[in-house]
Amino acid sequence: MIQAFQINSVSKNNFISLMISYEKNYKDFSKLVDLSIITESNISKKFESSTGHVDKKLSLSVELVTNHTAQVRFAYNFFCNNTYINYVDLKIYFDSRQAEIINTNDSKSTHTATDINKYHNMRLSKWYKNYFLSIWLKNCIKNGYSFDAQSEV
Repeated sequence: MIQAFQINSVSKNNFISLMISYEKNYKDFSKLVDLSIITESNISKKFESSTGHVDKKLSLSVELVTNHTAQVRFAYNFFCNNTYINYVDLKIYFDSRQAEIINTNDSKSTHTATDINKYHNMRLSKWYKNYFLSIWLKNCIKNGYSFDAQSEV
């Protein structure tokens, strides 16, 4: 029997597996970021975190906050201290306790998939993106990155 949480299995192409990945990403996101800084008053503010053994800094900016959701952006300073490169944008769902990667290119396509194969491909694509997010969040936590009110720049 295939379990919904198995990695690289057929189960990744189902709705339940996608929702489970969103929930796991929310848990990891809340370990990385103190959720109390995700407020309307912090929109456009930047928070910064670094680790002792890596020269790279990770930046968090709060882009949008509503009653039930927020959009945040992570960026790295790969090449110099003052230049950050956008790395990943996330949408946080506070009420359902979920987090997902939002792709600005996908945000333009709001049409309903009429072909079932297109729908499955879209869901599979989201699953892979959020699988990447899960690995990336765990790596950030493992490397000692964290964000709280003291990390504002």
